Amino acid sequence: MCPMPQVTRSGLTLERVSRALAASTPRTLDIPGFRRAAVLVPLVEEAGGLSLLLTVRSATLRSHAGQVALPGGRLEPGEDAVAAALRETREEVGLEVPREAVLGELSDHPSPAGYVARPVVAHVAWPQELSPDPGEVAETFLVPLDELRATPPRSEVRQLKEGTRRRIFFYRWRDKEIWGFTGNVIRNLFDVIDGRHDEDPFTA
Repeated sequence: MCPMPQVTRSGLTLERVSRALAASTPRTLDIPGFRRAAVLVPLVEEAGGLSLLLTVRSATLRSHAGQVALPGGRLEPGEDAVAAALRETREEVGLEVPREAVLGELSDHPSPAGYVARPVVAHVAWPQELSPDPGEVAETFLVPLDELRATPPRSEVRQLKEGTRRRIFFYRWRDKEIWGFTGNVIRNLFDVIDGRHDEDPFTA
């Protein structure tokens, strides 16, 4: 099992996140030529508050090697976003998350690999013994949400496939650079929690 940092903190609660997700409407994104995918946003509840479970992609992967990521992947035939996110999470890190643990969904986000992915937010029972697939995951770690939320992100505009331009957000936490698709999902989560629904901050 990978070591997890323990940090004393307070602030965000599962109840608050659940209420915010229920009050928001995820944006649907359809880009011609992009395939559908889903990722899990795994929230861990500890005595000091909520943490987000993230992974570091294996250095041997052909795309986004070594980058911080959320567990997930493409939808298989007959799957919805929730089923795909839960299956991919189980396959990548050995994390068992039942469907009833899902709190809600965030807006669709594109990735440079040519996918549009729907983030699925879920409460993860903790602790669990993880068994990361070494071919996909080099490391797992927990980030206290309060610490990350207090970190002002920087952003820049990048061009994805098919000429799609998006504003990309970057968060720095300890020795980790959390950016790109993952950074944008985190920004989306904080926008929902803080009730910012009026504009799309990712439009370039």
